[in-house]
Amino acid sequence: MACKERQYLLPLAELIDRLTIGQIKEVLIPENKESYIQEMRKLAHDIDLIIEERDLKLSARLIRIIIMLSQMNLHIWYNKDKMQKDPDRYSELLKFAHQLNGIRNQMKNLLLEETGDKEKSAVRTNFSIDGLEGWDISIE
Repeated sequence: MACKERQYLLPLAELIDRLTIGQIKEVLIPENKESYIQEMRKLAHDIDLIIEERDLKLSARLIRIIIMLSQMNLHIWYNKDKMQKDPDRYSELLKFAHQLNGIRNQMKNLLLEETGDKEKSAVRTNFSIDGLEGWDISIE
């Protein structure tokens, strides 16, 4: 019988966010692959428990939100790499990272909404994109 106890006490949106980051790390930091796989197994376990517990249904909107969240995490990752490689552009790239993080937090809030997570403390309030142009996301 499978373990029905959660490994993490995090909202579903946060578990999914961490899972997408784990997938990125698995590919970009292969020397630590096994530890990322172990963490992703625990995250996936908890995600499965919540899906079962809430009887969540897969929808195109939910898939799009998760895709956008994972894309934002990858863009943020690559932007941080640029920050380290180009110290002259650090401030500019830091602002861009904060703007991308605003979109990321918007997606996490949409995930909370889409999955019926009522926990007010899980809502992200830092979702400003501060004039970011060309990143208009349509999630219907």
